Amino acid sequence: MRFTGSLQNKKYKKDRKSAVSLGIYASYTEPINRKRVKQVKEAVMGKRLLVYLLGTALCISSLAGCGKQENNAAEAAQGTSPAQNAQVEEGGAQEGREITIWCWDTSENNRNMYAEFTKDTGIEVNLVAVESKDMTQKLQTTLASGGEMPDIAWLEATYRGKLLSLDIWEDITKEPYLFDTSQIMDYLIPLETSESGIYVGPECPSVAGLAYKRELAREYLGTDDPKELEAMLSDWDSFIAKGKEVAEKSGGTVYMLSSLGAAGQMLKGQSTEPFIIDNKLNLDASMRPILEKLVEMKQAGMIDVLDFNSAEEGASYARNDDIFYPCANWSLEFTIKSNDKDGAGRWGFMLPPGGPFPWGGTVSGVPKDAAHKEEAVEFLKYFWLTQKGGELNRDYVGNFTSYKPTYEDESFYSRPDDFFAGQDVLKVIAQDVLPNIKGVRLPSRYDQDIDDVYNLALKTINASPDGKVSVDELLASMADELLTKQPDLSMSNPPQQ
Repeated sequence: MRFTGSLQNKKYKKDRKSAVSLGIYASYTEPINRKRVKQVKEAVMGKRLLVYLLGTALCISSLAGCGKQENNAAEAAQGTSPAQNAQVEEGGAQEGREITIWCWDTSENNRNMYAEFTKDTGIEVNLVAVESKDMTQKLQTTLASGGEMPDIAWLEATYRGKLLSLDIWEDITKEPYLFDTSQIMDYLIPLETSESGIYVGPECPSVAGLAYKRELAREYLGTDDPKELEAMLSDWDSFIAKGKEVAEKSGGTVYMLSSLGAAGQMLKGQSTEPFIIDNKLNLDASMRPILEKLVEMKQAGMIDVLDFNSAEEGASYARNDDIFYPCANWSLEFTIKSNDKDGAGRWGFMLPPGGPFPWGGTVSGVPKDAAHKEEAVEFLKYFWLTQKGGELNRDYVGNFTSYKPTYEDESFYSRPDDFFAGQDVLKVIAQDVLPNIKGVRLPSRYDQDIDDVYNLALKTINASPDGKVSVDELLASMADELLTKQPDLSMSNPPQQ
């Protein structure tokens, strides 16, 4: 199986294939001696010409009786049949049986997982590293310049709205692809559909609950049992009330959450109200409840002052200052265990106040101008419409599958986790979190702009010592910024003054 970190120079690829076919070049990394390749190639071609002439002479001498054997003799002299010549490239790989994926994760685990696909199908997978934030521009510039588009591109959640607004995607539910979306989790379909209604491609579900430090929960809340905590903190009002008790009991040294952004991530994820409707701002209905709750938490003194997703917040996982953290299925390995390396046994997992919510996710889309679309869809079917694809995603990279039939087997996602004191977190996510996702906010081409103005409002609240911040002023500032950035937008239900 062959993987590349970047698209290779066409001349280099041609030289490499020539060298491999002549048996003088076996490494993909060592320099190519083009002069040596030419010399050996000329010698081999001379031998092939001699064989061809001898074969032709034999055929002519027995023309009357040969008939069909004439073609077979020539084929034997060349070593392959005409059909094989049409299918086999100079380097020995079947022509077209490869795909190129532009993605942000080219890790060894992903490579090994895709190697299983190559083993089963013969389709090679080339990985090209592209950062999520650069994907939109790279696709647009490649298309405009007539360059080679990927067969699959990753659409990460933060930038998905803009990417789905581009008229560049193949509808993989149509002939000849026939990707069966009826087997995909229902809540995911809107997140994988373009503005024009085209189903672009699948993704692994990314959903979240709430992780907590058991020792702090026992000390300040009286229990570390997840079901008891869920009953105690069933909604945000009860969460805030307990937060005030924790602040008072600890003398302001222990907090319910590590950052205001952590609280905001949950509140935004639990809300489905669109921020924009028909190019009109809908901030009063969608953003106001979120900001009001964040201001209330800030005023209660129950939220730490760390910046969300910062290195400082990462370090807080190993300390004893903050009790709760929003926790997606991917957070288990990549956030909690990586930041609290000696934390085995001290973590728990529960459903958050207000219920579980979607967080993250990356759609795999097939561009209309891709060179190997059928192979690309074969790849998507393999990983998202089969039990084996679900197993590989689970075992190699810790992803959940969107393939509905998998969840009929309750043991498929089940593994007691010593890091979480033996709690079976995978089973909780599969059986309690995923089925209780209430809905999703549809992607929008303006999502990145909305995130930008929201983060400014978040910083304003966090910087306030006592939380005395006007939500009306925050909403007015957000609206002004959005209207300046995007002149095609207009006001609807102006923020209250």
